[in-house]
Amino acid sequence: MEGGETMPYIDAVNTAVYKILSGDIALGELCTVYKGAKRPGGAVNPSVTADTKRLMRGEGEGIWKCDIVITVYADVLANRTADHVTLDAISGRVRALLADAEPELAGAKALPIFEGESSSPEWMSAHTDETVQADTYGLIFIDFGAVYSGG
Repeated sequence: MEGGETMPYIDAVNTAVYKILSGDIALGELCTVYKGAKRPGGAVNPSVTADTKRLMRGEGEGIWKCDIVITVYADVLANRTADHVTLDAISGRVRALLADAEPELAGAKALPIFEGESSSPEWMSAHTDETVQADTYGLIFIDFGAVYSGG
């Protein structure tokens, strides 16, 4: 896969991670899960988005790596501070679901997802009544088509 041919894997990773998160009853009781970088207009908090970023070739034939960014959205509390309890509960549940998960990717073998960086809650200028927190995970996978075809 070269150049623009990487895009199908972005959607495949998004779909696989969304499937893991949206299929969990406990997470569903905490928030609504959306696939992709943006929530639908009018989405209610708390909510989560799962988005794949920085898909690139890894070292070795057919190896790919990417970042999975999980963004948690929560309304601010009445005293105008971040709702750390809600943010922590959702992030903790996501962490439990994704830690060592191996997403199902057609034609590829995913290694276990690993945890990366987490941001502190931030206020977005466009949405003054909510905070967002981004947690980044890493994924490495092997594209069997590239391996068998020689690259």
